[in-house]
Amino acid sequence: MPSMVNFRHYKLLVFDIDGTLIGSNRKLHPYTKAMLNRVRENGKQFTLATGLNLAAAKAIADELEINLPLILSNGGIIQVRNGEVIDKTVLPLDITLEVIQICEDEKKDLVIYVDSSLYTKKMNANIWPTYNRVASHLYEIGKWADVQDKLKDANKCVVVDQKSEEGLKKIERIFQKKVGQRAEICRTSPPLLEVLPKGVSKATGIQKLAKVLGLGMDEIMAFGDYDNDAAMLAAAGLGVAVANATSAAKESADLIIGSCEENGIARFLKEMLA
Repeated sequence: MPSMVNFRHYKLLVFDIDGTLIGSNRKLHPYTKAMLNRVRENGKQFTLATGLNLAAAKAIADELEINLPLILSNGGIIQVRNGEVIDKTVLPLDITLEVIQICEDEKKDLVIYVDSSLYTKKMNANIWPTYNRVASHLYEIGKWADVQDKLKDANKCVVVDQKSEEGLKKIERIFQKKVGQRAEICRTSPPLLEVLPKGVSKATGIQKLAKVLGLGMDEIMAFGDYDNDAAMLAAAGLGVAVANATSAAKESADLIIGSCEENGIARFLKEMLA
């Protein structure tokens, strides 16, 4: 199928980061970077769509010199890497407070995103593996009441559990029952479960960006690997899942390419450019 793709038709390429563009070492492979530079030289625009906030995504955005707005916080924020916010959606305060109470009752570690700052009650060995790269923007606050004034601006809430898949499934069921009609509940990586504003996804983020750029969704090619990429892959003109993608992502994609660890994106782009 790659040979049947009319690459010239697509004006914008959108890449998920972790598990798609970069692998377990969290570094951009030189081959991938070289191919993305070639894509730009051939007149294509590209950007990132990620669950990360600007603090966590900025290093790779800087390395790739991306000047288009980035789709951050799983579509909740559209922001340029210089900090300019194009669009932002926040969780209603009552939902954030309810999520906090559920996590307190279930003794689950919670990280709350407020723009480029992250808040958690206490840093520990469960949270550190996921958030060590943004430690300078992660604030240990002791008790949620101490940041009550900031919670009204929360972009999303993230439950972290490195050890118990069943534990995450249990709290996901609770969230669906308690706030599922008023918020989006999704898994974004094996140890993470997120609560997002209702109607927010990477797909809606791309739609907002497409409007800003004057593009149709059919002119956009999107790449992803996880459940939170599924809607984006389905909405884009061409959705491309890497071989290591989850079933939900693969089922939503039009095309499956090589895995992230095998530089699947770089190999695919090389074929497209040829």
